[in-house]
Amino acid sequence: MRAVADKALVERPDGTLEVESTKNHVHLLKDRVIKSFVSGKRSTKRFRREVEALERLRGMDGFPALLEQSKNPHRVHISRLPGQPLAGLEAAPDSVYVTLRTLVDQMLQAGVARHSLPPRDVIVRPDGSAGLVDFERSRCRRVRFGPIWLVSSAVTRFQLLRLLGEAAPHLLSDKERSQLQARSRLRAVYRQYLDLRKQYKRR
Repeated sequence: MRAVADKALVERPDGTLEVESTKNHVHLLKDRVIKSFVSGKRSTKRFRREVEALERLRGMDGFPALLEQSKNPHRVHISRLPGQPLAGLEAAPDSVYVTLRTLVDQMLQAGVARHSLPPRDVIVRPDGSAGLVDFERSRCRRVRFGPIWLVSSAVTRFQLLRLLGEAAPHLLSDKERSQLQARSRLRAVYRQYLDLRKQYKRR
């Protein structure tokens, strides 16, 4: 067993892998991933978010397919996208980031937004295209032009620009660079506000 960030990666005798954390147990099989949501006050919400997002993305290339689900215990079986997480690679071809743009556009059109786009959730597939996994922290659209959805979709696009800015800045247009800089400054100010708020509450 070896540690991966705040998770433990266990290799079973049959060659399959299991990732354990305080939130989830993920069993990686050859053709599927079995994800169990550990009991807790937010496990039901995370389970429901993952299921709804995968149902909205059903049949779309680059996203895992929902194969099975159970509510007691909260568990999903999803197809395993072939490839390796972007986080485990020293470099990736531009085609990964180009197709990731398309995936994000398709995802938002389907009414699914993400709070973050960490490299560990981006799968570099054998053909050089991108895949996207892990939707328990997603938000699904309820009202097309509702303020919550507009903010969520804007956060998703910011996270895309942020990832491109870190890994493939040459793929950003001048307009996107300006947007990234402006939103990064706004995000920094908001974080300072949250820190000050926490300090005030502790008094």
